[in-house]
Amino acid sequence: MIQPYTRITRKTALSIKLIMTDVDGTLNNGGDELSPAVANAMQNLKEHGITVGLVSGRTDPMLVAMARSLDIGGPLIAENGAVARITYKSGLVDLGYSRQPAVEALARLKAKYAGRITEREDNTERLIDIVCRADGVDMKDLRKCVGDVQLLDSTYILHLMQKGIEKGTTLKRLLELMDGPKIRPDEVLVVGDSMTDLSLFKLFTQSVLIPNPDLPEIDKKTLRKSARYISEHGAGEGFAEVVLRIINARI
Repeated sequence: MIQPYTRITRKTALSIKLIMTDVDGTLNNGGDELSPAVANAMQNLKEHGITVGLVSGRTDPMLVAMARSLDIGGPLIAENGAVARITYKSGLVDLGYSRQPAVEALARLKAKYAGRITEREDNTERLIDIVCRADGVDMKDLRKCVGDVQLLDSTYILHLMQKGIEKGTTLKRLLELMDGPKIRPDEVLVVGDSMTDLSLFKLFTQSVLIPNPDLPEIDKKTLRKSARYISEHGAGEGFAEVVLRIINARI
């Protein structure tokens, strides 16, 4: 059963070596700016020896820029698990994924729903997934059309990508590739707000759900069943309050 973030114990707080956080809906509400509270939280984590990484549906260049700005040294996982690097200073990891399934699925959608499927401009920066909007088409119909290809709704945009790609499985792969002492999955805290973060909640025992009021009720219930803790506030403020709890519990 999900618990309030205030139930994070000193033992749990002391065990955390890495925090992997989603961006949109978790650190912010979809813009490019982070609040002073989030920036301060990142600095506090660094001062207490906790590494921070980003795991998002955003493009790799966007995450690299954000990580460089915040000076955080953890892994970066972009395109909902399809693209990754160990740190913003390192090269991309070859995960073996292909963009072709998404390309073919997009073609089927455009053929069936002519004029109602719109690609987003940042597809030119994406390596594996394809993002688009569907005007007035039900998700069930979209999923039938794309067949054996993932169709994810982040509440900001729709993502098409090869089946089997997940944030959680990619993060587990990266833990094995990181330099230095190995970080165990139970030493990682994952933070997210939507169904694109569900694999993180299922694969990592220490997890925090940031409430997202824009989600359908069925998605909210699913996420609450899988995450261990939940913040009181939403994007930005929720992340900052969780970090403050962890820092105070470690002192």
